[in-house]
Amino acid sequence: MKIRIYFLLAALSVVIWSCDEPVPFETTTFIYNPFSIEEDTLNNVTDISSGAEAVDWGNHLRVWVGETRFYKSGFSVGFTFNDTVMNPLLVDSVQFQMIHQHTFPENGADTLETDQLNFGLYEITDQNLDVNNPPSESWIYDKSQDITDGDRVWSYTLPEDLLVEGDSLISLGVFPVDSEYLSSLYGGGSVSGPRLIFYSHEADVDGEDSVTTLHSIAADTLFMHVMEKSAEFDRSTYDYISQFTADSIVFTIDLTDVVTTGDTLLHIVSSKFLPAIDTSASQLYTQDSVLTFEMSVTDPVTEYTASIELSAGNSYINNQINVLVQTAIDEERNSLELVLKPDHVGYDPGFIAISNDPLNSATFVSVSKAVKP
Repeated sequence: MKIRIYFLLAALSVVIWSCDEPVPFETTTFIYNPFSIEEDTLNNVTDISSGAEAVDWGNHLRVWVGETRFYKSGFSVGFTFNDTVMNPLLVDSVQFQMIHQHTFPENGADTLETDQLNFGLYEITDQNLDVNNPPSESWIYDKSQDITDGDRVWSYTLPEDLLVEGDSLISLGVFPVDSEYLSSLYGGGSVSGPRLIFYSHEADVDGEDSVTTLHSIAADTLFMHVMEKSAEFDRSTYDYISQFTADSIVFTIDLTDVVTTGDTLLHIVSSKFLPAIDTSASQLYTQDSVLTFEMSVTDPVTEYTASIELSAGNSYINNQINVLVQTAIDEERNSLELVLKPDHVGYDPGFIAISNDPLNSATFVSVSKAVKP
């Protein structure tokens, strides 16, 4: 009888223990308890630095022209062609053509208050340009262009004496005349990029009337001229990530509050990167009523990259950097650098302002402990 009572007590103790602690999941390398999860927001950013790289606009699918409170931009394109094309007996006229994609009001809205804007055309072969003061002697003429949505051809007919027989190159510039808008056109990386079209005439099959034929030449070079209106950017308080340029901000993350020693390992269930974005100092643009700002975060040691997508109200659609944090911990690093960059360079003109005080940014980490057997 005493043996039976002891057996029942032992069985009862096993049941009680199993209720208090879940049965661990075992592998050949560690024992992992999936119910032991800790979550915390860590203000572990110790340093912030910023930088920028040049954008190769010649290979970009978009190019921008316009002026807002924050930026003024225009672009120049270069064409080379066979000098026999410019035969005055064959060429009746030459047009410079681009295809407009979208125009944003400077407040970031997707509703236009006008259908037409004026843009200036310049002949700038062998000239250095200042977007704020295009050379007046190179001005050809201004023209009003349709900026309503949808692909629309912008065309400028060149003056008859601008290209003469034997010419084989020309550079043209397009700069804003009106303000408060930014317009995007197909850039040099697109088959729909800027073109020169040479119109000529030949007799028809009856030898009487003439039919128009043409030669179409794509731009060889394309360069964006972007002037940032520095008085509008408070760099004493913020660092900026702009989709006009290849900006970057490097955050140094202290991992000492996360890493463990001995037989204890950590499994990063999830981790979010929380840079201190000030929406009132940022400028996000809407297109088709969708408001997002796409970024990427890279660990320069492993070159692993995670995507971050910011939406309206400073909320994140996508923000998981657990792989970057897990790898750094597995490699027994005490710190992690996160390089934040825009992930939509050249496609939208928005920017975000991030506090340059490291204490304002944070990481959110959800971890589960694992113990080596």
